[in-house]
Order: sequence, then C-alpha cells, then structure tokens
Amino acid sequence: MTRVSNSVSVALIALLLLPSLGAVVPVNAESSVDEEEGWWVDTTVDRNKNGIGDMIERHIDNPILLKDGTLPIIVDFDHTPDEADVDMLIELVDYQHDWYLPGIDALAGRLPVSMLEKTTTLPGVVMLELDGIMTIQNGDAVALHGVDTAWQETGYDGSGTTVAIIDTGIDGAHSSLDDQDDDPETSDPKVIAFYDPVNNPSMTNGTEIFPYDDQGHGSHCAGTTAGTGAPTYENPGMAPKAKLVGVKVLDSGGSGSFAVVMAGMQWTIDNRYQYNIRVASMSLGAFGIIEWTSSEEDSVNRMANEMVYNDITLFIAAGNSAGRGTIGTPGSAEDAITVGALDKDSSIAAYSSQGPTEENRVKPNVAYVGSSVMSVAHNTGDQYTDMSGTSMATPGAAGVAALMLQANPGLSPFEVRNFMQETAEYRACTYMGDPAGVDGCDDNDAQNIVTKNRQNNVYGHGEVRALESVLAAAEKYYLFDTSMQITIETDPTHDNTHTHLSPGESIKFLTSGGIETIQWRSNHIVDDWTNLHTYEMTDTEGQITGIDIIHQLEHLPGIDLDGNHTISIRGLQSNDTGGHSSSPLVTIDVMLMNSDSINMQQSEEAPGFTFIALSIASAIAVFVNKRKEQLAPIYENKPEK
Repeated sequence: MTRVSNSVSVALIALLLLPSLGAVVPVNAESSVDEEEGWWVDTTVDRNKNGIGDMIERHIDNPILLKDGTLPIIVDFDHTPDEADVDMLIELVDYQHDWYLPGIDALAGRLPVSMLEKTTTLPGVVMLELDGIMTIQNGDAVALHGVDTAWQETGYDGSGTTVAIIDTGIDGAHSSLDDQDDDPETSDPKVIAFYDPVNNPSMTNGTEIFPYDDQGHGSHCAGTTAGTGAPTYENPGMAPKAKLVGVKVLDSGGSGSFAVVMAGMQWTIDNRYQYNIRVASMSLGAFGIIEWTSSEEDSVNRMANEMVYNDITLFIAAGNSAGRGTIGTPGSAEDAITVGALDKDSSIAAYSSQGPTEENRVKPNVAYVGSSVMSVAHNTGDQYTDMSGTSMATPGAAGVAALMLQANPGLSPFEVRNFMQETAEYRACTYMGDPAGVDGCDDNDAQNIVTKNRQNNVYGHGEVRALESVLAAAEKYYLFDTSMQITIETDPTHDNTHTHLSPGESIKFLTSGGIETIQWRSNHIVDDWTNLHTYEMTDTEGQITGIDIIHQLEHLPGIDLDGNHTISIRGLQSNDTGGHSSSPLVTIDVMLMNSDSINMQQSEEAPGFTFIALSIASAIAVFVNKRKEQLAPIYENKPEK
C-alpha cells in the first residue's frame, strides 16, 4: 500500500511540475525565422533616411507649430514604449510628454528643435514624425442611395451595431440623438459612451461626461449616420436604430493635433469590446501640403490601419481639395474606406478630392452624397441644417455599414469594404465634363478612349447602393428569405428598450414559414453563431434562456456579464438548390441581471471539487515529508568537502 501511495504522489507531483520543467528546457538562441524589417527602414515618411520625418524638416520654422523652440513630435519606437522610455526622453532630450500611442508603438509630445538629431540616436527610437494639425472636412441621401428601399425590403435599421463618430463631439440633447425610441419616459440613450481627449483627457471610462459638441460638425455627422430624425422624421440617419459613441478629438474651432486625434482612435480600439464598436466615421484630415504629400506610413495612417486590424470598419473623408492627387492622411490609409462626395444628381461633387495617393494607390474607395445634406443642427434642441462636403458623405456610408453588420454581425471590416465596393454602381472616370481618362484617372487610362470598368481616382468603385450592400452581407452563406419569420414574444420582463433577464428567465419567440433550425449569437465582435438544440424541426416556438446567454458570453473579452448585450436570432431552412436559406435576423437588446447566482449555484452543486483538491494537497504533503525522512540519514552522514 505504501508503494502505491508513493507512486500516486509522485505522479501528482510530476503533473504539477511539468509546466515548470518545460519552461527551463534550453532552446536555440538563434531564431530560424528572419526578423522582418520595420516599416521605418524604407519609407516615404523619411526619404533622406536620417530618422527625422520629411514633414518635420519642411515645417521646422513654421510659426503655427513652433513654440518656445519646440515642435509637436511623434516619437516612433521599435517596441511598445512605456514609462521608462518617457523618463529617458525627459532626462536626455527635454521631452514634454502628452500621449501614449501603443497602437502604433509611439509617444507624442514636444521636443526642442535642437534635440531632434540626438533623439534619433536614443535606444529604441526609430523615427520622428511631425504632429500636425487636422481639421473638419466639410432630395436626400436616403432615397438616392436606396437606403429607404433597404429598410423596407430587409427590415434592418442598424439595431445591434455601434458606430463611433470621431469628430468635434455629439450633441446628446438633440431630439434626433438623445435616445433610441424618442420616448422621454424610457431610459435608452443613443450615445452610449463619450470620450473627450481635447478638454477632459483623464476621464476615460466613457460615462463621466454628457455628450456635447461645441462646434457642430460632429453632431451633423452623427445625425447622418444614426439620427432618428425626431421630431418630424423628415431627416433620419441611414441607420436610425444604431447606437453611437462620441469621440471628441477636434476643438471648438474644428481643429486638433495628430496626437489628440490618435488618442481618440486609440481609445476607440481599447473600448471596442465594451461598447461593441463595429464602425467608425472620421470626417477630418490634414490640410494642404501636409495632407497631399503624406506617406502611407504616416502615424495617423498607421493608426487608421490599426483600427481596421482590430475589427473596426473605418470610414474616412476623402477631403475637399478638388484636384488630382489631393487625398492624403488619413484618407490615404490603405485599409480604411475612403469616401468621395456626390452631388444630388449622383455626379461627383466639384470639391471632392481625387487620388492617387502619394504611393500612387487608387482612392477613394466609394462615393456617397455629400452636397446639401440635411442633418442635426447642434445646440438647437430639434432643428436641422444642411452642410456639404466629403464630411457629410462619410457618415452616410458608415450608416450603410451599420445596416450590413446588423444583417451579418460576423463580417470583418474587409468584407464590409469588399461587399460595399463590389455592389457599388460604377461611374466612368470623368470629372467636371472631361472625357474618360483626362482628369482623375491614371496615366494608362489617359491613353485610352474607352473607360475601363474598375476603380478610379474620382468615384472609386462607384456610388454606394444600400440594398445591394445589405443583401450581399446577408447572403454571404445563406439566401435571404422573408417568407420565414421570427417574432419575439413580450412578457412582464420586457420594457420598451431591453429584455431584462435573470439566469432562470428566457427570451421567448414564435416562428413561421417552416424554419428547421434556430441559430443565435451575441453581436460581440468575436462571438459566433450557436445552434439552439432545444428547437426541433417541427417546432413553431422556442426560447433562449439567460443561462444560455451567460455561458455564451462569459468567455468573450472585454465585457461584463451583468448589463446590456445585443442578441441576434435567425432561422434556417434547406432549399431546392441543396443549400440553405435564412430568415431576416431578429435583433434584441438584453439586460442580464444576477449572473453571479449561476457561479454560486454551481459551487453548491459541486462540493466534491474542494475535497479532491484538499486530498491531492494532502497526498503531496505526506509524500514530501516521507521523502525527507528517507533522505535525512544520507545528508546527516554526508562527508564535508
């Protein structure tokens, strides 16, 4: 019996030590994979390769930027900089720190001009960039782009999607933006979070500041994306039931530094899970030569691409500089969806900036109505005004993306972009009356009389078509079939905005049209569809319990179980083609409550686990003590050296 007990104890100890032993196994210090060169090795940010961005050298004496012998600088590192790097810069080059920008491995602050060259020699520093200035980029879009038809034929209105408006702020008191159902008796804010790095950079949790706008541009954009249109409903946004997050990066004059803009972009990345931010709209850009000659590897462009890598579909205004080759940072970012502006007759607006970018990339990606767009007039309570610009086109396209993500919450930003581009209505590459191939086209097109049906530097892929974009999203895997329907049943746990669910309560629904399978998911970025196994092919009703939802959500990143979540439900049916058809998705807001009661219940139901753990610990202790007793004589009689 002693041998058996010791063997079991040894086995237990081996299992416990196995991870630790693995950690000390020697490895070959030389990696077999060649280290990739950093973006800074060969970049148009720094053509003379001295580590100081060309824009710094061009604007080193610019009185707008120069202050007490210092310039606003973005310091790029070959690693994610931390407090030690800040201290190093402060001590060695008199750096004045403002922002951490981990998304692009950078810091932002002010540096003395006399210390620029020395800064490039410090450990980890790979590039210095100019922290420039960005400014706002200033019959109906709903009808012209077929958004009203998309509403009618699909039933989608943006529910379950959150769009970040990165701009001058949002007037959270305007009737179009104050709540979701325009009922003052309910508590359902449309703007669910607000961050203001301009005036309140330390208040980062999103709920400390009531949404405001001291300039007006951001509120107009927010209304174009997701305003309800109250009180008359003549000027609704493209996705009137989408939620909004306001990120105020531009001041009351409509301008802000690259660093502050990127601080807002970084906050959006950091909070994408908590607020389910799936889309972002940025109607801003650098001005003049700073924008037009910007590199793809510009700091703001890199941050824009970082947002897309983090599953945020990013729309950026092309700009209002009219001429060829005037799309620069951040609209020149490779992975962002850059939006040109159309007049009401669907022709390109005279002010809309054209590609190509500095790297000769074709931009914009798509075009949307931007001229005389009616939307929210900030600080008026319930009034509307018209504005024109690619700024007005960008949030319109972002609203269509919200509809697409309601139709298919699993789409990546690249899929949203591709579906929107491929369903766009092509426009020939002409500009202000010029024939194809003269203005706004590349040099190869200029030699041809017949325009090629492909993306060009004026319209991009063409005019966004809402219904076609939404159907393409909905039918990624299954045919869209409105003959199948899911209807949510109301019960005493419902109010006008949320279904309040404790673990033992359920979302109950009815089905029609021969639905064979029910699938559901949360709209969280990294969730996926789950079959409802309690639903049988012959059923016409079903339910999803609070416990089901809790078990689905508890392993997802960045969210609290108790609180608001969005759930989508769909029905599937086999069809004559051998594939499957899907019903329209039903989207429902859920407020989970008392989720901790499940963990308490499970602990009460499994007391044996504690006993087993204590038994193992006891066995190990017995073995160790026994082994000490066995080895003691050996050490006692061991001769000294």
